[in-house]
Amino acid sequence: MKVFKDIGYFIEYWVEGKFTGTLLIDKPDRDEVGYYSRIDAIADTDIKLQRNKIVKKGTKYYTRLYPLCGQKI
Repeated sequence: MKVFKDIGYFIEYWVEGKFTGTLLIDKPDRDEVGYYSRIDAIADTDIKLQRNKIVKKGTKYYTRLYPLCGQKI
């Protein structure tokens, strides 16, 4: 049986129901992971994502948190 450990986390950003981009983080910023980790918000500053994507200030968005798995134990 292969077992993998989490090597970090990523947050998916969605604007108007469309995937916008991701942001990598080392530790989870919420208790739930996956679909149930959804947080709805309005950007109070510009949010810079990977691949030069930006969620502009005042934009409604939602996020979900997922683990990055891949390092064998």
